[in-house]
Amino acid sequence: MRVFMKGIGSLALLAALLLGAVEGVAFLARYVGRQVFHGVNPTVAAAAVTAMATVLVTVATLVIGRYIERRKAIEAEIRASKIPVYNRLVSGLLRTILNHDSANADETAQFLREVTPDLITWASDDVLLAWSKFKREAQSSTSEDAVFSFEELLSAVRRDYGHTGRKLKEGDLLAPFINDIDEQLARRRAQRGNRVRPSES
Repeated sequence: MRVFMKGIGSLALLAALLLGAVEGVAFLARYVGRQVFHGVNPTVAAAAVTAMATVLVTVATLVIGRYIERRKAIEAEIRASKIPVYNRLVSGLLRTILNHDSANADETAQFLREVTPDLITWASDDVLLAWSKFKREAQSSTSEDAVFSFEELLSAVRRDYGHTGRKLKEGDLLAPFINDIDEQLARRRAQRGNRVRPSES
C-alpha cells in the first residue's frame, strides 16, 4: 500500500510539474511572441508562437520525465541493495535472541560490527533510528526492554518493505519466536501503569 501511495504521489507531482511547465511556457511564448512578432501578420505570428510553445513544452516534458525516471532508478537501486541487508539483519538478530548463550558473544559482536556500516549506508531513517535505539537498550536496559525495541526495529523494516502493519499490536511480531510473550506484555503493561499512577494523584 505504501509503495502504491508513493507511486500515486510521484504521478501527481509529475502532473503538477507538467501543468506548471505548460502554463509557464505558454506565458513565455505569448510574451516573446508579442515582442518578437510585433507588427507582423497576426496569422504568421500565431503560427510561429504555437510552434515555439510546442517545442518548448516537448523539451520541458522530456527533461522532467528524465528527472523522474532517474529518481525512480535510484530508488529501485537503493531498494535492491537494502533488502539483502535487512534480511541479514533480521536473521542475525533472531539467531542471537534464540541462541543467547555466552559462547556466541564474540560471533554476535562480529555480526553487529559488520552489519552496522551496511545499515548506515542503505537503511531508511526510521530503520536506522530503530536500530540505534535497539543497540542502546540492548546494552543498558533490561532484556525485556531490548526485546520490545527489537520489535520496533522489525516494524520499521516491514514499513520500509511497504507493509502498513495496521493490524499488528504490540507483541504480535515477537509471538512467533518468544513463548512467554503474553507474560512479558502483562509485566510491561503493569510497569507502565505503575509509572502513570503517581502523576495522576
